[in-house]
Amino acid sequence: MGLNDYHRKRNFQKSPEPKGAIGQDNQYRFVVQKHGARRLHYDFRIELNGVLKSWAVPKGPCLDPDIKRLAIQVEDHPIEYGSFEGLIPKGEYGAGPVMLWDLGQWEPLDENPETALQRGHLRFKLHAEKLKGRWDLIRFKKEDHAWFLIKHQDEYATSITKLDMTEASPLSIQSNQTLEEIANHPREVWSNKEETHSPALDIQTALNHLPKSSFPKFIIPQLATRVDTPPAGNQWLHEVKHDGYRIIAFKDHNQVRLLSRNKKDWTKSFQNIAHAILRLSPKRLILDGELVVLDENNQSSFQLLQNAIKDHADANFIYYAFDLLFYKDWDTQSFSLLQRKEWVATLLANAKPCLRYSDHVFGQGELVYQTSCDFALEGIISKKIDSRYYSGRSKTWLKVKCIQRQEFIIGGYTPPEGRRKGFGSLLLGFYDDENQLIYSGKVGTGFTNAILNSLTKQLQSIKTSTCPFQSTLPDRDNAQWVKPKLIAEVEFSEWTKDGKLRHPTFKGLREDKDPKTIQKEEKKPLQQIIQTPQVSITNPNKVLYPEENLTKGEIAEYYTKIAPYILPFLINRPLTLLRCPDGYNNCFYQKHFTHDFPDNLKSIAIKSRSENKENKYIYLNDKAGLLSLVQLGVLEIHPWGSTIGHLEKPDIITFDLDPFDDVSWKEVVDAAFLIKHQLEELNLESFVKTTGGKGLHVVVPITPFYEWDTIKKFAHLFAKFIAGKEPDRFVTTLAKHKRKGKIFLDYLRNHRGATAIAPYSTRAKAHAPIAIPIHWDELTPYKNEVFFTLRSIPSRLKQTEDPWKNFWTLKQSLKI
Repeated sequence: MGLNDYHRKRNFQKSPEPKGAIGQDNQYRFVVQKHGARRLHYDFRIELNGVLKSWAVPKGPCLDPDIKRLAIQVEDHPIEYGSFEGLIPKGEYGAGPVMLWDLGQWEPLDENPETALQRGHLRFKLHAEKLKGRWDLIRFKKEDHAWFLIKHQDEYATSITKLDMTEASPLSIQSNQTLEEIANHPREVWSNKEETHSPALDIQTALNHLPKSSFPKFIIPQLATRVDTPPAGNQWLHEVKHDGYRIIAFKDHNQVRLLSRNKKDWTKSFQNIAHAILRLSPKRLILDGELVVLDENNQSSFQLLQNAIKDHADANFIYYAFDLLFYKDWDTQSFSLLQRKEWVATLLANAKPCLRYSDHVFGQGELVYQTSCDFALEGIISKKIDSRYYSGRSKTWLKVKCIQRQEFIIGGYTPPEGRRKGFGSLLLGFYDDENQLIYSGKVGTGFTNAILNSLTKQLQSIKTSTCPFQSTLPDRDNAQWVKPKLIAEVEFSEWTKDGKLRHPTFKGLREDKDPKTIQKEEKKPLQQIIQTPQVSITNPNKVLYPEENLTKGEIAEYYTKIAPYILPFLINRPLTLLRCPDGYNNCFYQKHFTHDFPDNLKSIAIKSRSENKENKYIYLNDKAGLLSLVQLGVLEIHPWGSTIGHLEKPDIITFDLDPFDDVSWKEVVDAAFLIKHQLEELNLESFVKTTGGKGLHVVVPITPFYEWDTIKKFAHLFAKFIAGKEPDRFVTTLAKHKRKGKIFLDYLRNHRGATAIAPYSTRAKAHAPIAIPIHWDELTPYKNEVFFTLRSIPSRLKQTEDPWKNFWTLKQSLKI
């Protein structure tokens, strides 16, 4: 058919549906979309010849082989339509909500599926999240658009009296929403922007019932605790750590005051900010934020801020507001951070350009931090989204720095040497818990001539004969002491073992802080600040493997013991999960994060390559996250071949040996060794694991240098080479008629978004088999020697050294 009919029927200026074009390759995609048009129906689509062949199924697919479901063939759709979910506006063709109900791949069972389609009988298997196994599409009459969709009798078939899939599984696999929710909230589904919390439209409504408060003269700002790593989880949001002055902005009718942490009034210095705040509509308000000057890369620069203050260049000042502490007659500090930030966004929506909302990212703390460091930013601030505002240092605001940088008290200086004028180096220190000034080193670089002249005058005015430091100083006799009134901001590489600064550089003077508050800033272990919550396993006696009488509680015990082995292959990797809350015979796949997941599971927004859209994927970063999977009834864990830190550059290559039913285990073993030896010819060491089924995985650790397309091309060429070398033993196509007596060498686990069963993961099969890493010399023609179950694996771990203990130490690369 092509796409002419599809394009002719739609106005893409009004409908969010993708326009699309005919595709060049065939990946046998399969999708079912629930469509609330004039009449509710399910659109059944399979990829063939660059388009999605489509049928409208009024009653939806049925798992009962005795029931034939009418399927009306409609116009071909573009491949891009296979990931569309949203609302087609009224007046447009097919108006109504569209839900992504099921998604996967189809496997043609006919030698030539195009010919089979023309003849009116298409046989295939489905490998999707809801629909599986053998199916048939049979045309009712020749040259007619009416077909029947029929489930073949196999292990996935079931009577409709036991299970009506359309009723049992009504939610979207993408958004976890109902069709009605998609219709009522279309933007939350098909908007290209990452999901965010909508700003409050009426602040007044939320505050009217509260008692009024007097307008404060000052509020001590909330401060962040420095930690060694960013917190994970969607209960945290992350902001850029701006490099400027922390300013609390007070507006009381026609008066504006801009106060720093030490209560110094900066209103006259930052006139443009004061005038912009005066124009905001509320008669009274208090904002918290950071005042900065941006450089040519649109990044805040403390040095440029210092210069602008000195030159009275107020046109350059920008105020990033991140909190609202008072509104009209109400104190807002007791409201949640997220609510307060929404109000800030609302207030600044139409403000002057010098007033900006400090935006944030939900979750993805490690990724936000690494990105900030890549852009040479100072770091990030992580905040608990449900927390109230607390004056002073808190555990609900955390900071993680990319660079070593902090404030020090200037306690003296050394005389200049050579051609230098003014002073040589500044003698620095900080106050300890007993309020004693501790010497921490000296800084002699980072000064321009203008700074030398200006700072020398300030130092001369506060000279003293008394040493302010309590600790011993080198070159004490060569120092000129000053009163501890000036604060220097200094960047350095690290602390030495004796507590001195290594490679310090002067960045500027700070006038926004009280010298008595300057202490040594030491990062604390995150877990010391945030204790990992315990995971509660509900219904621990629920049997999930009836043949073995294995319970949910026993599975939790298994993963608790196996955590040190499995976590290195799971942490910070997007996951696809096979959830079986009622046992391994009744499962469904899930890869997208939903709002009802436990806090120990994290989400990362990943953009689809096929369309301009992001989806939230699941990942974890600790044992609590692993046990949360058990709580969700997960029996199989399938990670990506890349981590969220190097999402586009995989560090694992997987070759899946999938034998046809008539292939012996010995043949599979021989095939694995052939692949191992061929990889060795390329100087690549490989590892082997059983899958808990009939096949094997040969796995190659790789340095995350090459992008997905390169890795996929390598895997494809390697698989074709093996199949060409041994055509009677291997095949690289899914077509069933070509696989008899052969091993399908699946290279497709090496493309972006593909997954493979994790080492040590349970499998949703009888007797609870485990996908287990083994030594190559354990691989023999006797399968029972390497077939392990959840109950037999503990004894193996006690008796056998970890076969993959060197997996992550190898630094291998491709010879491309």
